[in-house]
Amino acid sequence: MQENNIQGISKLVVEKLVNRSNKLSQGRPVGAIGYVDEEGIISSYNKLTDGGVSGLPFRKLLKNISAHDKASLLEMINSLPDNAVYLATDPGQTGIVVNTRAINVFNLPVVKIGVKHQQVAGIGILYPEKQHFELATRSEEAQLNSLAARTMDEEKEALKKIARLRLKFLDISSKLTMVEKKEENNTPLKKTCTSNNGDDAWQIPRHEVSSLEESFAQNLVEKSLAVEPGREVAAFGEIDDNGHITCCSEIIVGGMGYIPSRLMASSYKEINKRSLREAYTEIIPLNTVIVHTHPGGSGVMHMSDAMAGPGMWGRPIVAVGHDEKGNIKGAMSIEPQDKLFELAEEKEELEQRFFEVDNPEEEVKLRKRRYKIAQEFTDICEQLEIKEVA
Repeated sequence: MQENNIQGISKLVVEKLVNRSNKLSQGRPVGAIGYVDEEGIISSYNKLTDGGVSGLPFRKLLKNISAHDKASLLEMINSLPDNAVYLATDPGQTGIVVNTRAINVFNLPVVKIGVKHQQVAGIGILYPEKQHFELATRSEEAQLNSLAARTMDEEKEALKKIARLRLKFLDISSKLTMVEKKEENNTPLKKTCTSNNGDDAWQIPRHEVSSLEESFAQNLVEKSLAVEPGREVAAFGEIDDNGHITCCSEIIVGGMGYIPSRLMASSYKEINKRSLREAYTEIIPLNTVIVHTHPGGSGVMHMSDAMAGPGMWGRPIVAVGHDEKGNIKGAMSIEPQDKLFELAEEKEELEQRFFEVDNPEEEVKLRKRRYKIAQEFTDICEQLEIKEVA
């Protein structure tokens, strides 16, 4: 990972990203993985990647660099060289970076090129620094505090804190200078993240899960009932050689239908000043599974669950469904598998093809396939046996 020593970005690199973004129009960003040369200048990149209105397709961005095919996003990111930088245009904006999502996931410097009236409006850079991760954690906690408020005054104070924290995000990035420099085809540096065999193909073993410890499931449900109805709770489980899952972390309380990503990782070990990439690579064991509740459900999961667990971090994800009285309806899992990664790539591809259709009939076909993909994510759910072994 690059330290805070990037001196600038080549004008040629900027022009190529901006020209491509202008050609796409419709507010679509363009991204690439850039490389920092020995002079501290971002003077080259791998390949331009078109984005959609909702942002850049991360898997497509990494596909040409990754040492893996059909892998989690984390495994693909860990194929990046140490002089890599995340580059993206920001149509309609000035280049200021006001959120930590990209540094959290990539643990790389993030460069945003603001584009207004088809011209460069400004270039901002955000480094993956400890204080930024700490701010992200505080933001997650503040959001949950507003849910936990019991009176109007308590909620008002919680919302004030959220507003104050949002103002702090305005100062996390700095300006990056655009310099005149010939574009280079510099060779990416060696990666520091290697597998247990010592090669560059860092990989997460695919663990099959078959059963869930009954007391673990019951503790999750009891915690869920003890907090606001509808709020999900979660913890990490450890998978033994027989595919049985037992609890191996604290149980954390999330929001309505979601679990904050940094608080989830911190349930295993405090990660307050580290990125999620570091946490899931260096701290959280590879034989873990994310286990969470589905209040009112039966444990059946959908696309968001699949992408938040195996799709992003390469770990299985389990949902425990229960009713308002605490009766467990069932538990299901989604494991890392080729089919999941194929669906994730197709989903990204469809998001881009919406901009290429020439008539309503083509768009109808795309939309139908999009909904079908969501159904196929649910189809890869597997039911787990709930039993007491420990």
